[in-house]
Amino acid sequence: MRTRLRSRRSSAMVSALFAVSAIAVSGCGGSDSAPANVAVATPAAKCSALAGTTVPAGSIGLPTTGATIVSATLVAATDSGNSNGEYCKVLGAIHPVDFNAPDIRVEADLPTNFNGKVVHFGGGGFDGTIPDTEGFPADGFLSGAEPAGVSTPLRRGYVTVGSDAGHEGNFMDGSFAANDEALANYSGDHIKKTRDFAAYIAKARYGSDFTHSYFIGGSGGGRQGLIAAQRFPHDYDGIISTYPASGITGLWLQMGRISRSLLAPGGYVTPAKGKVLLEAVIKQCDALDGVADGIISNPAACVFDPATIRCPSGVDTGDSCLSDAQINTMTTAGTPLSLSFNLVNGVQTFPAFNAFTGADFWSVAFAWGASATDAIVEPGVIGKSAFFYTFSNDMLRFAVARDPGLSTLNFNPANPGSLTSRVQAVSALMDSTSTDLSQFQARGGKIILQHGQSDQFIPAQLSIDYYDRLVSRFGQGPLGQFLKFYVVPGAAHSAGGQFNGSYDGLTALDNWVTKGVEPKNLIITDLAPPTVGRTRPICEYPQWPKYVGGDQNLAASFVCSN
Repeated sequence: MRTRLRSRRSSAMVSALFAVSAIAVSGCGGSDSAPANVAVATPAAKCSALAGTTVPAGSIGLPTTGATIVSATLVAATDSGNSNGEYCKVLGAIHPVDFNAPDIRVEADLPTNFNGKVVHFGGGGFDGTIPDTEGFPADGFLSGAEPAGVSTPLRRGYVTVGSDAGHEGNFMDGSFAANDEALANYSGDHIKKTRDFAAYIAKARYGSDFTHSYFIGGSGGGRQGLIAAQRFPHDYDGIISTYPASGITGLWLQMGRISRSLLAPGGYVTPAKGKVLLEAVIKQCDALDGVADGIISNPAACVFDPATIRCPSGVDTGDSCLSDAQINTMTTAGTPLSLSFNLVNGVQTFPAFNAFTGADFWSVAFAWGASATDAIVEPGVIGKSAFFYTFSNDMLRFAVARDPGLSTLNFNPANPGSLTSRVQAVSALMDSTSTDLSQFQARGGKIILQHGQSDQFIPAQLSIDYYDRLVSRFGQGPLGQFLKFYVVPGAAHSAGGQFNGSYDGLTALDNWVTKGVEPKNLIITDLAPPTVGRTRPICEYPQWPKYVGGDQNLAASFVCSN
């Protein structure tokens, strides 16, 4: 059994920190210098005083056995590789109730030039590692990147915080889910626990609470952002949810369904064949938005028949065409999954991927794996195994059945039989498909929900369906007062696609929350060669960018159209 850090140093140290951080002000003539006999705590002293202290369980709003600050290190502005200014890097461990469950490992970065606000970074996949809180959150569509001139939240003075969601491992390994508390932490409990940990230590460091709290995440982190709004509405003022895995249970069921076709005899679609398909789709549908620019901006008008690239007699004859088995794989990916039962919130279907309107399943090797043989390598190996297979397989084996001997390839996702009730229980635990955002709305919270039309891991239609249900509940006008929804053509899942766009979403969110300035006329910039620097308007759904003339690389040449 692994050793658990269980430092139980008295929390009186935190009180001492509050005392030492006070600076006495005296003297005549308005002097703000401290008396010679009063020690002024430096940022280094305030940082080092945090190390080894404990966060009481009572300060965390969900059951734990408290938390330990493992280390607190001052990072100087002049340190090699640091462009974030001076900050205190705090590593901590939030301890479970079940001693067999893992700790939640946390990083909180506390800037000396604190602006009073915090950005909580979301994770992705099965999590298992702490997000790069010293970098950029997922407020755009290219992982870890922002347009030139945009600074990290930490450099801007935000406290930044993230966690591993309650277990260590790579994001393709779901074996932790065999433990109930670890599964509950991953499903959403770690959000509240991490936030409360950060609030406690930030108050110890600065002597005050956060003025505003934001959550920003993509994929699994996008799901976490919606969980934050739905389950912990009083903790966050603003949320950016990018390509969220909101219906994560339906997602793994759909991924398992697709994997059964992909990994059937002759069904594997290689990157070379995928390139042929994508080129044919773009050739047919690119100009439907008014310009041939390599982006399908009007997918609703795109109707592509894969028979146009069918191999003679349907038999695989090489990279220039698709066999019948491979067309079946793409058709499976491009059709919805209908279930014989309801998931939480009455959801009974999972939407199709945009398999024939630009989704590039081959742009990153870990989507469908490096080859048919490598796809099923267990445990998941990044760059070799297929995420579609490993994610669905591990959810089935560890989260649902608790039987590592099962395989998603022998499982009927539409009708799980005796496992149906367990699938529903996991759905209730994990899915962020609830439309009850009333408390978040009532406190003035704001949400930016966004998805890429060419997403190869989570179909854009999932967010469209969720948005439509929100409209049905709140009405278009009232919903638009606290939630903006964008679908970005050509954008994919942190990489790939035809438009790797990014923009300063944090500033847009912060201005909306603190100044009441709604996001409008937003511009997104492509950051990937060979089209780096081209721009497009970000259009509120259901609008899309239509070309009206001029330089096709400039957003000014497009208008948002229905």
